[in-house]
Amino acid sequence: MGFPLDDEAALCSIEILAEAVEMAFVPGILELRTLRDALNDALRSRSPAAIRLAFSAYTRVDRDFRDRISHHALSLATLRRRTAGPLRGDTPSSAPLPAALGTDGPRRA
Repeated sequence: MGFPLDDEAALCSIEILAEAVEMAFVPGILELRTLRDALNDALRSRSPAAIRLAFSAYTRVDRDFRDRISHHALSLATLRRRTAGPLRGDTPSSAPLPAALGTDGPRRA
C-alpha cells in the first residue's frame, strides 16, 4: 500500500471501515474479530505493517460480510461527507464539529 499514514483521508477511510465492521459484527465469527482488531491496531499504530495486516484480514472475510461492511462503509462515508462541510479553510474555526458516527448510523445491510 502506497499511501502515507499521516494522510487524513487515509486515516478517515480506515476509521470508517472500522466503524462499518462494528456495525456488521457478529459475535463468534473469528474473521470479523480479527479484522476489527487489525483495523483498530492500524488506527493506533499507523504503521504500514498494520495496514497490510488489516487488508489481509479483510480479504479473508466471507463475501457476504464484506458486502455488508462495504454497504455500511459507503453509508458512513456519505454521512461524513455531508457533515464535514467545505474542504477548504473557508469556514471560521468556531464551526461546530460533526457528531460522532457509529451507534446511530445505519444498521441494516
